[in-house]
Amino acid sequence: MKAKRISLRTWCAVFSAILISTGLAWACFYMDFDPPSNFSPELMMRDAEAYRPLFYDPNTTFYNGHDDQHPRRFNEEVTNDWYDFLDGKLTREQIAAFMLEGKKVAAIANSSSPKVKAFERFVRLAHQVDNYACTPIDPWSYYNNPQSDTPKKTSEELVKEAIRDYRAETNAFLKNRYAFQALKALFYAGNRDAFERFFSEVEPDMPRNTLYYRALGYRAGFYIEVKDFCNANLLYAEVFNHVPAMRPVAATSLTLQDEKQWEQCLRAASPEQKTALWALLAFRTGDNDRAIRSIYQIRPKDPLLSLLVIRFINENEDSRWSLIGPPTKDADPKANRMKEIPRETFDLIRRIATEEKTENPFLWYAAAGYITSWSGDYDGANSLYDKAAGQMKAGNKEAADQLRLLRLVNALSRITEVKGDNVERLTEELRWLYKQNSYPEYWEGGMRYKTAITQSATYLSTLYAKAGRPELAEMLDHSSEKIAQPGVVDKLIAVLENPRTPMEKLIVDMYPYTAEEFYFYKALQALHADQLIEAEALMKKAGKQGMTEIYTNPFNDYILDPLDAHTRKHIKEAKVKYTPITLIQKMREGEAKIARGEEVYNNSLLVGNAFYNLSFYGTSDIWRVPLLNASIFELVPCYAQEMVMTSPAAKKYYRMALKAATTDEQRAKAVFLSIKCDRNDCYLGPIRGRALCDNQRYMNQSTPPNWLDRDGFGELMRYANTQYYRDVIRECGYFRLYVAKHKR
Repeated sequence: MKAKRISLRTWCAVFSAILISTGLAWACFYMDFDPPSNFSPELMMRDAEAYRPLFYDPNTTFYNGHDDQHPRRFNEEVTNDWYDFLDGKLTREQIAAFMLEGKKVAAIANSSSPKVKAFERFVRLAHQVDNYACTPIDPWSYYNNPQSDTPKKTSEELVKEAIRDYRAETNAFLKNRYAFQALKALFYAGNRDAFERFFSEVEPDMPRNTLYYRALGYRAGFYIEVKDFCNANLLYAEVFNHVPAMRPVAATSLTLQDEKQWEQCLRAASPEQKTALWALLAFRTGDNDRAIRSIYQIRPKDPLLSLLVIRFINENEDSRWSLIGPPTKDADPKANRMKEIPRETFDLIRRIATEEKTENPFLWYAAAGYITSWSGDYDGANSLYDKAAGQMKAGNKEAADQLRLLRLVNALSRITEVKGDNVERLTEELRWLYKQNSYPEYWEGGMRYKTAITQSATYLSTLYAKAGRPELAEMLDHSSEKIAQPGVVDKLIAVLENPRTPMEKLIVDMYPYTAEEFYFYKALQALHADQLIEAEALMKKAGKQGMTEIYTNPFNDYILDPLDAHTRKHIKEAKVKYTPITLIQKMREGEAKIARGEEVYNNSLLVGNAFYNLSFYGTSDIWRVPLLNASIFELVPCYAQEMVMTSPAAKKYYRMALKAATTDEQRAKAVFLSIKCDRNDCYLGPIRGRALCDNQRYMNQSTPPNWLDRDGFGELMRYANTQYYRDVIRECGYFRLYVAKHKR
């Protein structure tokens, strides 16, 4: 272990007594970086708030962030202390404004109270000391001027003034604070000998309050300056034990060299200091086993044992692939969910639990049960959970819920296949789990349900898939791949319409889609296949989605698709509104007229337009429903890609129109609209039929399709004499490029 030098500049940020606070606005966006966990430290640890920054966090040094409290760590405590001293003559807001923000306060300036005047005198001295203690740091100063960031040392006159005020003061409250200001001034003067002499003078009379332990922090800084790391560490142990707000400071300031130095520190430490040192060592090195073993031998009821076993559990949770399911073996250590805990640690935790000497036997039995479950001994885990229940205080709902969650995880993990009613028996427990709110758990310190909610559903989905129930597998863990399997949609509809068992009812309640939405999906499939009678029958079962009005006229056509801004501004609201059902009925009428030979060109064009506008490139947008919706091409779910992205039926009717056309204008239009269908099919080509149905983005393909390499526009060039041809040239960049290429 190598020593780390810490500069006086660092101590300024850490130990300054009164800082002028400044507000910092942080703009954030939410991303889920929470590690997997079923073990809630805030609920398992007594007096959790005092230890919260030291809970395990895989992403930052301290729990839910870095230690950014230096400017305001003691603001509330200092304000309250002065409020009590002033007997209510000033409000807390007035005290904070004057002392912490440096504002003028009329109530202070106009007061004749001796205590208020004493407060005013003290703050003016403290602000002068802070001018040396709190010099702003320019992060770019090294590049601009490597010498510009050297802090000023406290002036000798100010040090003398602070010491003089201390010695002249008779009030114990004020004398304590003047002593601290003098020690701070001496620290920032860099005068170690004078600091030690004055500390020896004031220490006997200083109450063992926060100011005393903050002064110990300054003293530890001087010890580090002279490389007396052992004494510095002993002082940090004192600070750690007595001032919860400074535990992050002590944790990062511990200086480690080697085992010899460590043993020397332990020999010089009191039992209370030893336990703090071991906890700090575990925080810095992750050696929880050694720290737990040592603290347990020294003080079995020390709450630091609880902190360390919780950190151990949470850290091991984070290292596992999944927290639900039986032990697995894999060549890849990361994929091995049940990476074994060292047998010595496993036995240690179980032994400490069963000896019941700690201050929180409930926690230790719960922890022992949890790691026993990890090992695959589910009966042994239940036995330990029973003992945890016996140690639980009556009426402690949070502890009861934590134990209930661990029992459920244990019960799920022992199931390796759906057999008989083994899953059905867990229905009510799963219903309880899935009703929980998982969002506030990390930032607000609530119960950690999120991992169990997501991983239980995923695990059960896997089991149901193996049991030949792909519809239940999909409902528990939705994915494009599952819906794309043949026959799954019909099975989904059957379960959604008629769940037979309590578990199926629970799954139906959880699933975001309804039978009506799948009828709508099947209706669109039938439409895509030009099976209009079947499509109409299915659409009538689609509920409100089958009766939602379509904004635009689906029988209109455009040279450019509505994805183009120029086209969008020309699309008007339809005078006659269709719904999907009435649209299908109107399309059936058009097909019947074509079959009878009535106005074949016009009717073929209208029916073709309707089919085209039902696609991603059209105007109707009826496919923009939760089950199918995607705002961009490459995110359309794979099971709907052919249906949404291509228009074979539209092309069929455009080619019918071409055959029935009597003028070149009509032929030009029919040809161009048919070409658009070919173009859309070309776009889908690179991602059609992907084995994994993974919706990989078209834009990421190494060889994107190039429509200009095709000869689709060649047919249209036959009708260069038409106005429609000229309109296409004007509006369609693709066609302009094609014409230019083929004129060379």
